[in-house]
Amino acid sequence: MSTEKLYEFLVLSKTLNYSKAAEVLYISQPTLTLHIQELEDELQVKLFQRTTHGVSLTQAGFLLSRRAPGLIDKCSSAADIARLSVFPMTGAIHIACAVELSYASHIRIFSGRFTERYPNIHVDFTVLTEGTPERLLYDQQYDFIFTPCEYVNIPPNIHGHLIQEHGIYAALYGGHPLLSKSLLQLRELEGETLFVPFADEMFGPYAKNLTLAQKYTHNKIRCVPVPNLLTALFEISLGHGIALIPRYAKNMIPDNIFMIGISNDLCRFNEYLYYTDSAPNDAAKLFYEEFCSSFPQTHP
Repeated sequence: MSTEKLYEFLVLSKTLNYSKAAEVLYISQPTLTLHIQELEDELQVKLFQRTTHGVSLTQAGFLLSRRAPGLIDKCSSAADIARLSVFPMTGAIHIACAVELSYASHIRIFSGRFTERYPNIHVDFTVLTEGTPERLLYDQQYDFIFTPCEYVNIPPNIHGHLIQEHGIYAALYGGHPLLSKSLLQLRELEGETLFVPFADEMFGPYAKNLTLAQKYTHNKIRCVPVPNLLTALFEISLGHGIALIPRYAKNMIPDNIFMIGISNDLCRFNEYLYYTDSAPNDAAKLFYEEFCSSFPQTHP
């Protein structure tokens, strides 16, 4: 299936007017009509219904219009990967990774397989224990940032990709009364001391989950800002309080800390990849295209 014809179909599905669609696409109306007919013949379904009252989508056309943007993106991504993979690749990639995400197995597995496929590309990881502030987007030191933060002010040369969405867990010290629960609601944290890494980063998950905890406990929760998750876990191991942490942080916690899931759907810990393409770096572009192909964005 031609991505060009698929794109032409998508434009026509939005305008429902052959003349307007042809004008947008800078092609003649007869050419557009021919391409749509060829696409219908290829798919063996009718995509549009033409009557004296105008043009409308058939059921098959409606379903294709919902899937077409994703199909075009996947085809373009595959084409980029194929183009970049033709030649022996060399170069270097510099990646900053928040300490929490350095424990995410899928990131480690992908990076290991990438270096196996492209041994002449040097992949340099820097694990950041002191957070991933928004200013890193403007730091030319890194091609990529793996972070749980959803940045707001993204420069035009930065591409953001949502990798996965996770629920949140409460980290509790041994003997904590809430350990009798199989699942917790935020309102049950009333009266607790909550250790919050990067509490001032309002685009980060710890600060967002703190806001939710304050809401559901009617501000009857004590917030103690700490510099990072490792400090929070150490304080919890001493029995000084609790924290809201991601699932894969279980690989970071000592034996006397236990995790219980939080049932509130709004309480989330997401993973993002940010890619800087300001400087020409085919190795970095190849890494980004292959990663996005392996982990499609979960929602627009």
